[in-house]
Amino acid sequence: MNQLTKIDLLNTFLIVVSLAIACILPFELFVIAYAVLGPLHYITEINWIRDRGYFLNNKYWIYIIVVFSIVIALPLLFKLDAFKNIEHNVILFIQNELPQYTNALIFLALIIAYAFLFIKQTIHIIGIITLGVIVAILLNNTNSYNLYIGIFLPTIIHVYLFTLLFMWYGNTKVKTSIGWFNVILLVAIPFIISWLNLNNISYHFSDEVKGIITDNRFHVLNVNLSKLLGLSDGTKFFFYEIIDIKIQIFIAFAYTYHYLNWFSKTTVIGWHKKLTQKRSLLILLIWLISIAIYLYDYKVGLALLLVLSLMHVFAEFPLNLISIKGIFKSVFNNGK
Repeated sequence: MNQLTKIDLLNTFLIVVSLAIACILPFELFVIAYAVLGPLHYITEINWIRDRGYFLNNKYWIYIIVVFSIVIALPLLFKLDAFKNIEHNVILFIQNELPQYTNALIFLALIIAYAFLFIKQTIHIIGIITLGVIVAILLNNTNSYNLYIGIFLPTIIHVYLFTLLFMWYGNTKVKTSIGWFNVILLVAIPFIISWLNLNNISYHFSDEVKGIITDNRFHVLNVNLSKLLGLSDGTKFFFYEIIDIKIQIFIAFAYTYHYLNWFSKTTVIGWHKKLTQKRSLLILLIWLISIAIYLYDYKVGLALLLVLSLMHVFAEFPLNLISIKGIFKSVFNNGK
């Protein structure tokens, strides 16, 4: 059995295990995976993408994603209790006014990644980015735009759809039967969850877990997914409603497998190869501090780690676009 086959089998196992645990502990698994696996994933992936030149040849990209990430994360940071009673105009602006512009930055990060990756002439790059700014302004108050760009793109699209596309793109190169099975299995997961016969009486969620979900507004993703699928009117959320449990199972699975898939591909993409001892110790230190902050106060951990989370989402945009292009190219060539 070769190395690729072993990794494919490992991913089959990870998909099944992630789904099984998500079915048993839907909210708990998400809370733990997000706080423990999430930060290590952010740091190691950013480090790998950095070593790969961010998959595009433009020195401004790193500065753009750092600035965008900080600006988007600032409102959450300044809404912490430490700033609650400070009525300074700048802080009030960050808390109340800045959030209405943050979705535009997510959209522009995607547009800029596309321009830097596929467009050669500077004047054309400027033109596309300018057009992106205009579109962002025009769509700023549009519900669908804010839903897909502001809520779904950095969350479920990133952890589920882009993971699926990355697996699909990878398998267009190696073409293993188990690899294709994993792609199909990942596509089937939402349907499998929808067919599950669940009994809400068997679930009991602690007040601590429920507090983390609601205090950090994680449930907003559940509510909007439910509304998108036509399963609710998007106005309410209840921990013990079967629909809400099933949606949370999918979210917990998607996030957990997204992280585990990254770590399982260590030998394939070689993200560990350029890790010096000094850099490894730094990553370990940041990871341990991150977990400690989450243990101290989950809300503080989320606010402080949001910059890294957004940076890894933005840094991955060029790779996402390359994957999509590669898939289309593979399908088109096979169709000839």
